[in-house]
Amino acid sequence: MILLLIFFVSCGQKGNEATDNELGNSDLKNQEDLFEFKIPDTISLGKHIGRIAKYKRNKKPNFDYLLSVIVSNEYEDSKIKTDTFSNGTLNPFFGINGFKTGTQDIKLIVEEQILEPYKKDIDSFLSIKKLYHEYEVRITVVERDYVSDIEEKLLAELKNEKQ
Repeated sequence: MILLLIFFVSCGQKGNEATDNELGNSDLKNQEDLFEFKIPDTISLGKHIGRIAKYKRNKKPNFDYLLSVIVSNEYEDSKIKTDTFSNGTLNPFFGINGFKTGTQDIKLIVEEQILEPYKKDIDSFLSIKKLYHEYEVRITVVERDYVSDIEEKLLAELKNEKQ
């Protein structure tokens, strides 16, 4: 729990395309209140996972919601690879990469899609509103094999969902 609090302090949102009032979420003080993440604060070199743990939008009836996480990971030779992760749920897993030891910043963009069905005359339509929420996460990368408590829980969740 303490690690999650540390994460929230180091995680700052950069921008958003729409305001809360446009989406009927005036009770959210800011968009940082919209998501809770599970991300290890310390990882070893290589590939690891994180997850959106909670999505706190006030959902409207008959609307559908979909979340994707776009991660810009840096690899050897300063190559940056952008990957999009989504599993059709509101709490997708996503990959993070520890490319060098020390402190590392990872850029995350949560793409929130709000699907609104409506009828006009005899035809049905679907309006899709896409919102982007940018975050930057600071992690520590260590050389030795290391698996944090958060990552152990995430791996167990992933394994249970695949079964």
